[in-house]
Amino acid sequence: MSETPDAEATILVEDYAAFDAEYEHDQLTQEFVNELIDKIILFGNAFTGKPLHVYQIPFARRIIHSVIVGDGDQITGLAARQSGKSQIVAWVVATLMVILPRLAKIYPDLLGKFQDGFWVGLFAPVEGQAETLFGRTVGFLTSEHALSILGDPEIDDITARNPGVTKGIMLKKSRSLMLMMTANPRANIESKTFHLVIIDECQDVVEHVITKSISPMMAYTAGTMVLTGTPNRSKGYFYKAIQLNKRIQTSRGSKKNHFQWDWREVAKVNKDYAKFIKKEMLRIGEDSEEFLMSYGCKWMLDRGMFITQTVFEDLEDKSMQIVKAWHQSPVVVGVDPARKADSTVVTVLWVDWDRPDEFGYFDHRVLNWLEIQGDDWESQYFEIVNFLASYDVLAVGVDSNGVGDAVAGRLKLLLPRAEIVPVTSSQVEQSRRYKHLQALIQRRRMGWPGHSKTKRLKVYQRFMQQMLDAEKQFSGQHFTVAAPDEVGAHDDHVDALAIAASMTLNLTLPEVSMSTSPFF
Repeated sequence: MSETPDAEATILVEDYAAFDAEYEHDQLTQEFVNELIDKIILFGNAFTGKPLHVYQIPFARRIIHSVIVGDGDQITGLAARQSGKSQIVAWVVATLMVILPRLAKIYPDLLGKFQDGFWVGLFAPVEGQAETLFGRTVGFLTSEHALSILGDPEIDDITARNPGVTKGIMLKKSRSLMLMMTANPRANIESKTFHLVIIDECQDVVEHVITKSISPMMAYTAGTMVLTGTPNRSKGYFYKAIQLNKRIQTSRGSKKNHFQWDWREVAKVNKDYAKFIKKEMLRIGEDSEEFLMSYGCKWMLDRGMFITQTVFEDLEDKSMQIVKAWHQSPVVVGVDPARKADSTVVTVLWVDWDRPDEFGYFDHRVLNWLEIQGDDWESQYFEIVNFLASYDVLAVGVDSNGVGDAVAGRLKLLLPRAEIVPVTSSQVEQSRRYKHLQALIQRRRMGWPGHSKTKRLKVYQRFMQQMLDAEKQFSGQHFTVAAPDEVGAHDDHVDALAIAASMTLNLTLPEVSMSTSPFF
């Protein structure tokens, strides 16, 4: 065969034998898996004739990796409208349906479960939405370009429509199968088994349909679930899955399971898209909810959330890195001691003492964070003292609930020059300090480092995630903030920030009331 684009895919398939010999059948190393994914990406580009864009590749690689190693993970993709998220998924599905059964014969230890085919389930809230993704995948598998490759003796396979009542397509010889079903609560979803489940437009799918009907379809195969969609005005399964993946990503050595790209990433590679976005900015407004949700990947969750992503980003100082030492002016500190699975968090705040606003509120800036895992307080005391030695500390607020009372007592001895203030967790006290923190945020008198180098730090990522997770809780006239009742959610950073800010609460100028004197 001549090396035409069709032949290129065949040559790549033949190359797997040499690739296998090079690694001497060591099919379980990370290096081997990474090299195998590279080969699959090359094959997919040749098979579909549609190479992926730069911003699409990491998402595609993670799906392929999860399927190959069988980690059973849930991968989320939040993308701007018309940015190619369906294209990525269809590309991956079509490629894996063709190549995995063939690779299963070469690498039985790693891919043996695909010897009888690769099985995929496509879901969406309504049939029309599911047909969009289904149609793109079928297009990749049945194009003239694809059929010429499938007909090559090295691959030798043909496509056929699924004969069952569920709409689908299969490869006859490899027995790879893709079925399309709706995730509508009223639909009778058939009991199937899949290696990969795709739920498109997941923001509109009811949670119990996913947990009760769809997830069990992957139990036998330890399958991978991929959730794609755009932001919404309310929380749902998609939002919770994204937040869980973001929390997990803040841990050291964890895999990245959430991928996100807004209009800016697409505009870099598509001039027509950039031209359309500019017109949309003028038509509906760059700051409108419609634009931010459709193209900016912003969730509009003002109600019930302590701080939104838009406000959080507005309070970032993009030019500021963490400040590891500061003696030019006194700082205030908040300490939230660890309890159970939480971490001890110490937050240092710079305060602009010389320029309060007309209501007496000082400008605050987070200088640094210290986060300590575990509850070994005998070693943590000295870590905290060594950390604070780099700052001119005026006052340290310590949450005195539980072990916090003992912590405050010990810090009084170890930090004799600073005022140690035990703060209680009573409803009244929590409400008081969170209202103060909210006032600082609303008046833009609170900020934190937002430099690109700072954003790479795990401690910053945990701070951001916990701030965006935090929810308001009301009890009568009292107002508190807490982490949602979800896996991996914490509020240590939020508490530490509120405690630190409360050190300036009594220093704000008092409200003055004026009345007419009866003597004049």
